[in-house]
Amino acid sequence: MNFLSKFIFFLKKPKIIIVAGKGKSDVVEVIYQAFKEKMGIEKMDFSFGSFLKENLFIVEQNQLNSQYLPGLIKNSELPILVINHVGEIPLESGFFAGDIEDVQEAIKLARLMPAHGFLVVNFDDDTVREIKIKSPAHAFTLGFQEGADLRASDVKLNTGTNFKVNYKGKMVPVWLEKLFGKEKIYNALTTFGVGIILGLNLIEVSQALKFYQDSETLS
Repeated sequence: MNFLSKFIFFLKKPKIIIVAGKGKSDVVEVIYQAFKEKMGIEKMDFSFGSFLKENLFIVEQNQLNSQYLPGLIKNSELPILVINHVGEIPLESGFFAGDIEDVQEAIKLARLMPAHGFLVVNFDDDTVREIKIKSPAHAFTLGFQEGADLRASDVKLNTGTNFKVNYKGKMVPVWLEKLFGKEKIYNALTTFGVGIILGLNLIEVSQALKFYQDSETLS
């Protein structure tokens, strides 16, 4: 990231979404696919031109040089840190947990987040859920278990996955064409969390997820 790129970033103060945890690439891809047309989101490539044109970026945690992180987060109009699960997802429903060592970098990022920023964390993963108490940012939780801000329920499988998203007493159906597994549902819930933070409603995010295709589907 050269001086000119940093200068433009600090001048424009774009919104930035940083993704940590397991399956970072898949999470980045689904959020990008869902919002690239509606919100002009771009994958961060640190180029001068992209910072000039766009005002919303998404990037994997490991693609960022740690020396740039404090400045990027501090100078973003709206920094969002997504922390995906780190534990292995169980076949049955219930809580699970990952290794605390796997979230050390995410914890450092969470502590850097300002009060006007947001965390989007997996509620079902005990290790990830606890990170929210380590940050001054607003916390947004998602999962299958009672207590999550965004909760998936009524999962049905046929040629894809159908489920409902529950949020503040409202419910919206979601259809994931030719996609199966709890991982895909978590990815969709994460997209809902980010979408709500960015000002979209449940129906708008549900419609945007119709564009969701993973790498196997795309190939």
